[in-house]
Amino acid sequence: MNERRPIQADIHAGGDDDAASVTGNRFREAFSRWAASVTIVAVREDGAVHATTVTSFAPVSARPPMVVICLGPTAQVLPFAEIGAKLGVSVLSEDQRGWASIFADSFPVRAPDWTGGEAPLIPDAVAALTCTVRAVHPTDGGSRLVLCHVDDIELGDRDRPLVYWRRGYRGLAAD
Repeated sequence: MNERRPIQADIHAGGDDDAASVTGNRFREAFSRWAASVTIVAVREDGAVHATTVTSFAPVSARPPMVVICLGPTAQVLPFAEIGAKLGVSVLSEDQRGWASIFADSFPVRAPDWTGGEAPLIPDAVAALTCTVRAVHPTDGGSRLVLCHVDDIELGDRDRPLVYWRRGYRGLAAD
């Protein structure tokens, strides 16, 4: 009778066994295949608006209404994303691609006529959220996970969001 070998705790499902196979380039390539809504996260500080294009944005819970935003180390909004800060999150529509490109730049050259009060919002967005920062968690790479309570929601008339997929902005195909 054949003797069975015990299951080993280090069995891998295939591919490279070395953790070094998860390089920055492979990670970026894998997540370029993840379609994500394109948002503009903005904050008003001393009368000036600072805004950043963000695709790392997700709902956390409906009760209480919470979202998480990941801000990179060079994001214009990052220095102002502190507990208690008011952030505006605008989910862009397909025809607002220009704003996504402008705020992806470290030094945007122009800005919309912001709506919203304390939390600046892009006019005519698919959806717009006014949020209060509840917690900020640093990551190993210098980014920050920003946990926010959603204080208010505006639903726009546009129903076709702008998405980021395969390193480019795209619209959704018609149903």
